[in-house]
Amino acid sequence: MTTEMRKTGIDVVGDMVAWGAHFCLFYETREDLLDTLIEYCKSGLGREEYCLWIVAEPLTIEEATAALKAAVPDLDRHLADSRMEIGSARDWFLQGGTFDGKRVTDALYEKFARVSARGYAGMRATADTTWLAKKDFWRHFCDYEDGLNEVIGNQSLALLCTYPLATCGAHEILDVVRTHQFVLARRHGNWDIVETAALKRAKAEIKELNEELEQRVVERTNQLMLASEALREAQTQLAHVNRVTTMGELSASIAHEVMQPIAATVTNAKAALNWLNAQPPNLEEARQALGATVKEVNRSTDVIERIRALVKKAPPRKDALEINGAILEVIALTRGEVVKNGVSVQTQLAEGLPLIQGDRVQLQQVILNLITNAVQAMSAVSEGARELLISTAKDASGGVLVAVRDSGPGLNPESFARLFDAFYTTKPGGMGMGLSICRSIVEAHGGRIWASRTAGPGTTLQCTLPVG
Repeated sequence: MTTEMRKTGIDVVGDMVAWGAHFCLFYETREDLLDTLIEYCKSGLGREEYCLWIVAEPLTIEEATAALKAAVPDLDRHLADSRMEIGSARDWFLQGGTFDGKRVTDALYEKFARVSARGYAGMRATADTTWLAKKDFWRHFCDYEDGLNEVIGNQSLALLCTYPLATCGAHEILDVVRTHQFVLARRHGNWDIVETAALKRAKAEIKELNEELEQRVVERTNQLMLASEALREAQTQLAHVNRVTTMGELSASIAHEVMQPIAATVTNAKAALNWLNAQPPNLEEARQALGATVKEVNRSTDVIERIRALVKKAPPRKDALEINGAILEVIALTRGEVVKNGVSVQTQLAEGLPLIQGDRVQLQQVILNLITNAVQAMSAVSEGARELLISTAKDASGGVLVAVRDSGPGLNPESFARLFDAFYTTKPGGMGMGLSICRSIVEAHGGRIWASRTAGPGTTLQCTLPVG
């Protein structure tokens, strides 16, 4: 059963009414009755609900219809479409001149079943009790009212029973209060509300359950935040392991990149010493040799700093980043591996690209993985040129597009679908983590990464990175 609060049209009720509500109104004047029931039925019609209004003398069906039509101009359409029914209490409650609570309950339930089958949001009903003035059926009617609480408690049904105050004594009022969830009283336009003990207990239980639910939500949210933080930490550690592993695979090539400027430094330093030992010393030549020495030392320092940045473990950070410079640094680190595998590298780096906000080390890790994967894929190619094209451009959304295209053997359809899944690999002995980590990094930067076929042999891996 839905517990959605219904708009009854009775402002004083507020949020006390949900489906399954069984409440009553004590009224003093005819105007008090009509004003309340007109708003009650009008609200139901406006919410695509079926409305049933059982009127009792001295109010007639014609008078009730005319009063409701003044508030609902298209009432005739609702009546014609059988969305609204206005009936007589004597026909509804006193068939054959006798009240039979079971027959009335069965009739109500049967009508509700037909209404539900027609797709209405629910059914609201109201019935007046002036026909009980002689009290001939009072006790039976109270039993009927009490039984309704069991019948409608789990249905999309709301019942409003109306009692004239003029014909109700203290005993009758107590009986009515006992058999309803809450009681309204309207006297010359003024309202009073009486909540039964059962309703008060129910509201207290609901409040307690809501507080318990709120506490559970807070606790669960805290648990999810801790789990999310732990996941981010694990991803950071995994990315670091991946960087170190990749750098280990490139160790021979990196050593070559470091040794080249060191060897040049030694050569230039020896030349400077020779020029200084000459008779007479050639200071100009010595100065040039020492200048070249400083240049090579700086070059080797740059290589080592780039290696340190990729290997060291540091928390992610977001800085303004010029992507072309970051790519060129990675190309320099992989030069030895590229040469060793006979790969020709070309770049098409667009000028004037916007700066992106990102972690330089993480994004260089993505580029490093894409380049090493491409080189390894082409190492198995025995025929044809091994060509690697690295390009950048501005994408349609104003961000940056990075593409790495190789001339390797390409991928099969299954590999395209699963390439970035964790533990999926196309390489013998591969762990299948590199590209999965690349996807996590790119998505954490608000971008996306994907693979596509090229016009010729090979594969293109592309990623987009937004600005800011």
